[in-house]
Parts: sequence; structure tokens; C-alpha cells
Amino acid sequence: MLGHMTYSILLSTISNQIRDKTMDRRNFMAMVAAVPLSGYAKAADVPKTPSPLVGYVRTNWSQDPFSYGSYSYFAKGSGDADRKTLLEPIGDRVYFAGEALNPHYQVSVQAAFESGQSVAKQLAATAHKNIAIIGAGVSGSSAAKLLSEQGKNVVVFEGRNRIGGRIWTDRKSLGTPLDLGASWIHGPDGNPISALSNDVGIKRIPTPDDNIIRGKNGRKIWTLLAPGWLEEWGLYTSTGAEVGKLNLKATMNQYEQYGFGYKGTDVVFPNGYDEIFMALRADYEVQLNATVDRIEHSGTEVMIGVQDKDLEKYDAVIVTVPLGVLKKKVIALSPALPEQKQAAIARMGMGTLDKLYLRFEEPFWDDKSNIITPNNGLPRGQFNFWFNIGKYVNQPIIMAFNAGTAALQLSKEPDNVVVDRALQTLAGVYL
Repeated sequence: MLGHMTYSILLSTISNQIRDKTMDRRNFMAMVAAVPLSGYAKAADVPKTPSPLVGYVRTNWSQDPFSYGSYSYFAKGSGDADRKTLLEPIGDRVYFAGEALNPHYQVSVQAAFESGQSVAKQLAATAHKNIAIIGAGVSGSSAAKLLSEQGKNVVVFEGRNRIGGRIWTDRKSLGTPLDLGASWIHGPDGNPISALSNDVGIKRIPTPDDNIIRGKNGRKIWTLLAPGWLEEWGLYTSTGAEVGKLNLKATMNQYEQYGFGYKGTDVVFPNGYDEIFMALRADYEVQLNATVDRIEHSGTEVMIGVQDKDLEKYDAVIVTVPLGVLKKKVIALSPALPEQKQAAIARMGMGTLDKLYLRFEEPFWDDKSNIITPNNGLPRGQFNFWFNIGKYVNQPIIMAFNAGTAALQLSKEPDNVVVDRALQTLAGVYL
């Protein structure tokens, strides 16, 4: 959520000092604090009475049986070796791809895209003709496009009733396109997702740093008076996990590699991120509502089993399901995954970042700011970070983030409880 260039420079500095063992945790957190809590915009005039709520849209990624989380992170005890272990194909028949397995960085859409491309290039160079791909997200779709253009026969199996995976645009609920999963291109200059967007003319809007912290009754909170835990928010949202759960060295190395490859002000898609799939169309088959629950593989073939259907024969398969699905072991492999791959999956972390979109009759918040951080007294990570999406879709809509343990706690609550807590936060700041 931070300005991409600013965050990249910060993380690079931290990474260097961690490697040199010159920074302890206190100093590390102080440096993280310097970026998200500085340069906040001048307070706007705030109406005394909030506008009535018209509707809401809530995500609950940790409970989604096709993802079980938002994106991967380096948990304590895990590292680059685990990704490399998972990337190794099994007998030149079973391949793996996805954001969690990108050899350079995780989390982002471009990580998923490049992972799919990389594995597809490996398979394109083989004699395999008939290829199955499990998952129609960015990784699976990008692999399918490349392979089909190389003359392979490709079938993509998708358990959902739509393509896109963790890119999911809701156009109906609140009357405007809202991205429930991925929202930004972080560092669009030189980013392959920007190139795809250019290919099909997708509109994007920059979202520069423009932030404000609010206390009760709209009181503006300056940097030095902000809650101490806010210093962790940058990593909290970008991993979906608390700092204490992270392998900090591996995480910093990841961000260093990611940060210096891509530059520019982050952008959003006002008409929906899912438009990106127009650029991934090609001559391959997609089967929706087709949940693969078993894979039988040998040295000569792969058999794919969809729920309640017979096995189908292929030369090779690319598994692009999220790390959370691999952790749940919902796809049975025979022979089973090698022990080192199972151990790598167990060590790696799957974080959660959920959104709650609220639509009102009219805006009553700081509608000139991008990010609003209310000091609401709730557990850290619950409704402490809001994005003024209304600026970009020209509608009275604001969106809250919930991350990590706080998001997991909310995942068990009904919608009315979640919405009430959000409204309490806004009322506490803007009444």
C-alpha cells in the first residue's frame, strides 16, 4: 500500500543492514515506521453526521476452498530453498507454478504470471503434446497461452465457476467494478502486467501516497503520537501475517529483488483487474466447475481426476493452485509428493488480507486522501487501514483492509458483526 519507490528504498536499506547484522528488531521497526506514518495530507472538512449505508461487499479468503488465504509469505523456518524444492518437477510429468513458487519474489500478480511463463517454457521444449493445467488464475492462464501458441493441446481445469483465481472483480453488488482480490500493479514501469494491459488497452489510474491518521471525533494524529503497532503495517498488509511470524531476512531479500525490478507510482484498474485476462486468451480449453481431486502419475503419463468423473490421460500437468490448497492436501497424488516437497509446503506460510467495501449515499470521510488510518481501539489489523476507492470509481465507496490474525478472527464472524465493527470505526472518527 505504500508508494512503491519509497518502500523499495526502505526495504533495501533494511535488507542490507540485516545481512550486515547491524540492525536489531527495534531499529528495524523504527525504520518501517518512518514511511507509512510520514507525509500525511492536511485534514479535510468532515461532515458531522455520516451518510446512511447503502450496501457492502466482504471477502473471506481464508475460508475460500480454492485458496485458503490471500498469498504466500516466508514463515520462520522457510526460505528460498523451499521454493526451489517445489519448483522441481516430478519425473518430468508433474510441474508446479504460482506466486508462491516464483524464483525471485512472491505475493504479486506479476510473480504468478512470470512463474506460469517460466514453467510453460520448460514444457514447450519437451516432446509432451497434451498438457493439463490445474487452476485458471494468472499463472495457469499465462502458461496455457504460451503452450497453446507453441502448438500444444492444453486443457485448463478450474474448480470455480469463473476464471481469474485470486483476481476477482465484482461488478454487480455495489453498482461499480470492485476488485475483491488483487487491486494494484505495484511499480508499473517495466512490469509485465503493464505490458499485458497495454496490449488490450486497459485503463489504469495512479494512486500516489496521500494518507491521513485520525483519532476520535476526527482528531488528526501526527506521526509521533500514532499507535506504536502501526509501524508494522507495511509488512502486515504485504504478507498477510504479523512480523513475528516472518523469516525477516528472506522477506527482505524478496522485496529487494522485487523492488528494484519495477518502478513508478502504483496503479489501480477502475474498470476491474479481471480485464487482464483479455490479454491471456488463446486456443486452449477451459473447463469451469471442474475440481481436480486426484493426480496419478508415472514415468510415461499423467492421469487427472475431476470430482465424480473418470480419470483422463495427459502427457504432463502443471499444478497452479495456491499454496493454501497445497497445504490442505485436497488433491491426492499417487505416488504421493516426495517428503521434501511436503516439508517445504508445511514450512511456507499462507497469509490473509481481506477487504470490506462499504457504499454510502454520499462520502463523509477524507475524500481527497487515498489512505485513512483510524485509531479505533480494535485489535491491531482490524479496520485500522482504509482505502478511499471512491476517488477512482467516482462512487461513495470506501474499503477497509483486515490482515493476519485479525482477519482470521473476523473470518469466523457473520457479516452483520463485521459490518458493525467497520461502522463503529467510521462513526468514532467522523461523528
